[in-house]
Amino acid sequence: MQRIIPVLIVLSTTLLLAADPGDDVRNELKALQGKWKTVAVEALGKTFPKDSVPDFTFVVASDGKSTGKRPKGEFRFTMTVNPTKKPKAIENLHETGDQKGKKQYGIYKLEGDKFTVCMTRPGSAEGDRPKDFATKDTTNVVFVFERVKEEKKR
Repeated sequence: MQRIIPVLIVLSTTLLLAADPGDDVRNELKALQGKWKTVAVEALGKTFPKDSVPDFTFVVASDGKSTGKRPKGEFRFTMTVNPTKKPKAIENLHETGDQKGKKQYGIYKLEGDKFTVCMTRPGSAEGDRPKDFATKDTTNVVFVFERVKEEKKR
């Protein structure tokens, strides 16, 4: 029995070291890959009426490179995620457009084809990252996105 315990410790340590935290990120970005559209927004503790939800879609690639589309144009950003944080953490680095070079910090949850994000304003400090999905008395905004299903070609 005394010989088995050190062997078990070595084996369990090896298994823990073999688990690559990068796998969690890759798997999460893969789950986020595709086209998303805004279906709800909340700011200052109030949900926007349906007809006031901005016309905004974005496409996420498996490496986090993303393109956002608004009626006034497109912009590119890189999305990074940390699905091991509680709540899960997200950052967007704007690469083009009015917010070029600015970061946004947030938290998110992914539930099937529903992606909910609470984000800071572009240019905020990382320490301003939301701790929950509440927007009252903050400048944070909650966005709810739904996956856009691609039509099958015949």
